[in-house]
Amino acid sequence: MTIIEKFARESIQNNIEYGIDDYKNSINKIKAKTYDFDNTLDKIKFISLHIDAVNKIYDEHLPKCNNPEECDTNFQCESLLYYLRQEIGKYGVNVNEDTFTIEEKLEAEDKLDKILKEIEELKLGHQIIYDDLTNEISELKELYFLGKKKWHQMLAGKIVDMTVSGLVSETLSKQIIESLKPNFRNLIG
Repeated sequence: MTIIEKFARESIQNNIEYGIDDYKNSINKIKAKTYDFDNTLDKIKFISLHIDAVNKIYDEHLPKCNNPEECDTNFQCESLLYYLRQEIGKYGVNVNEDTFTIEEKLEAEDKLDKILKEIEELKLGHQIIYDDLTNEISELKELYFLGKKKWHQMLAGKIVDMTVSGLVSETLSKQIIESLKPNFRNLIG
């Protein structure tokens, strides 16, 4: 867990999980912490983790909600999401309905881990290639905030780049694409 993830976990616990009863106060505290970071990607990651946490609470609450139009929890979640999306938008990230759900992130990470496991079997004598692939795949695990379409485009681009540069064989790149094929259907459009 990175230091940003630790900061986010603490902030999420204090400002979201213990109850969102005042979205204005929560957003002000989250924004104040965000301004402590110099690195833009750290800010994006921090805010993205908060968006995920609010979405999780909102998604769990909504099916049980008796009066969605008048519900204070819905209002607090929707308001907080609005301001968090606005805040992350300042850094050039357009959060939309294309965002990964927690389940989709876990599924993608499982597939990436399976790819790493297969590549690890081939690493004997190719340590530099294995290390490069590991770094590339680890980087992808940090980019879910891009949204599904852009994330899959990034993955496809990395696979093509690694194949063209000779880092991976055409056979291995085909195996990677084949294992992720269902996710590549909506890349164009």
